[in-house]
Amino acid sequence: MSDGGTLAGVRVVELASWFMVPGCAGILASFGADVVKVEPAGSADPARYTRIPVDGEPIDVGFELVNNRKRSIQLDLSSEPGVEVIERLIAGADVFVTNVRARSLERMGIAPGEATERHQRLIYAHGTGYGAEGEVAGRPAFDELAYWSRGGIGAALQTDDSPPVQLYSAMGDLPSAVTLVGGIAMALYRREREGRGGIVDVSLYGGGLWANGYAVSAALVGSPPRPQSGRRYRVNPLYTSYRCGDGRWVQFAMFQTDRFWPAVCEAIERPGLVDDERFATHQLRMANGVQAFDELQAAIGTITRDDLGPRLDAHDLPWSPIFDAVDAAADEQARVNGYFPRKQHRSGTAIDTIAPPLRLRDEPHQFGPAPEVGEHTEEVLLELGYDWDDIATLRERGAF
Repeated sequence: MSDGGTLAGVRVVELASWFMVPGCAGILASFGADVVKVEPAGSADPARYTRIPVDGEPIDVGFELVNNRKRSIQLDLSSEPGVEVIERLIAGADVFVTNVRARSLERMGIAPGEATERHQRLIYAHGTGYGAEGEVAGRPAFDELAYWSRGGIGAALQTDDSPPVQLYSAMGDLPSAVTLVGGIAMALYRREREGRGGIVDVSLYGGGLWANGYAVSAALVGSPPRPQSGRRYRVNPLYTSYRCGDGRWVQFAMFQTDRFWPAVCEAIERPGLVDDERFATHQLRMANGVQAFDELQAAIGTITRDDLGPRLDAHDLPWSPIFDAVDAAADEQARVNGYFPRKQHRSGTAIDTIAPPLRLRDEPHQFGPAPEVGEHTEEVLLELGYDWDDIATLRERGAF
């Protein structure tokens, strides 16, 4: 199932659920790979049930996001014939991606070492919670646990007057999906040079540590960062958030106050603050940060965000509006860069989706509907060399 593309002809088998590993395979599909998604007989990937109504149709937006252009088959992998089928699938694949835990893969005889020993050109990509080794390696994991909580991100975002910040949605799964794509790309490149496949390991925990790397790196050398203060008590009054007169928010990220302070004061029409003796030097702005914040907030609180933005841009200042999801979905900057392509849902309804965060400039992404559960079971089995009598026998034996 390919319309060309860099990965046209690359065959991917996915045995996974939720968002991390399916997101990886969905990105591969957007570059032309043929992805066969294996779902459990009599059931389905639970991400299918993230449904919201769109024009009267129940659209499983989360599933649609990460299962672009795939084909779906159903197999009962607790049965011997089901395991026989997935073994044949893997034998013909370039890439096998899974987030199934190690003990279940071992039971099926398709653990990483076993599968790559039998199929020496296979790229075996294993997405795990906590890594392949260690006492918690087999613990059930989601991104709010392994990536966010154990990776230290929730605590890093915590201020000194609040509890740890909770993860929302798939904020750890989706970045980890991109990391897994990168590992697979490197493994495919190595196979082109050396003729051998191998195992790609990406864990949510490792991804969380990397995302929180600035803080964890400091802790590794014995200098853990201090807890964050609330926005009013940040040391640097030009590196915090402000509420505008219309109730909307902006974020400043101006480390060098000597460089940016005069421009900010001019942009908010408070030129007197430039020569205010309390804020005359960088050191004084830091020492009197709360007073500086209060002065800036008083001025910004009288200006709408739409009015403030052009003033800040006129001085080439580093700032951003703080968007919620509705703001982001309406952002023309995303539209003009092709980040919200339109695609067909399998119901026939056209929906906007989100493009993968990596692209080749001369190659558009490929988009299509995510499959119905088990929609391509017979089609894929025929491609694997089974005939209709074989398929009937597999059904009778409980393969699907």
